[in-house]
Amino acid sequence: MSSKPRKLDPRVIRTRQMLRNALIELIGEKGFSAITVQDITQRATLNRATFYLHYRDKEDLLAQSVEEILNELVTGMKECQLIDYDITDSDGNVVQPLPDLVYVFEHVAKHEKFYRVMLGKKGQQSFWFRLMDVFVNVLNSRLEQSMSHEIHPKVPKEILIHYAASAYLGVISWWLKHDMPYSPHYMATQLTRLRIQHLQIPPFELPPEPHDS
Repeated sequence: MSSKPRKLDPRVIRTRQMLRNALIELIGEKGFSAITVQDITQRATLNRATFYLHYRDKEDLLAQSVEEILNELVTGMKECQLIDYDITDSDGNVVQPLPDLVYVFEHVAKHEKFYRVMLGKKGQQSFWFRLMDVFVNVLNSRLEQSMSHEIHPKVPKEILIHYAASAYLGVISWWLKHDMPYSPHYMATQLTRLRIQHLQIPPFELPPEPHDS
């Protein structure tokens, strides 16, 4: 018999959310290194005993919070990749955004405070690299799916993918910094246009590997 995954008690979910929210608020105010467990529990209006029922220390709280957010992001993007869609018309014009990009911006908007802090000046640099890895992996998968064996990028694939992933992060950071002036759908449409411009490219052989002179 297969066992279904146990559902968390809603009270546990609520407690963990309160602790995560407190942590993110405090990181935004004074940076992670200056925060104590006491600070977190006071902000969350919970006691220290409750904190230690769920987490070993503040590092564990941060690590689990990041893991939950990124797992949600990756799962949603993978589900979007299964959607059948046509994003361009017969002339090659973008008529709708890629579903996974719509999901990315909706996800970031849903967790706006988390991303605003973690990608901000007082956030954790390690989170930036983790998010970069998510985009690199998705773009790599996309590129392999969309290109036949006869088509090669004009630049090495690794450079192209990291260039695009960095652009995603930069655009998301800008969007948050300016209080999300455009809707997730609009932002996804603009990045879809950019992604097609950079990834849907004509046949061309890879350049030769550079040699030391």
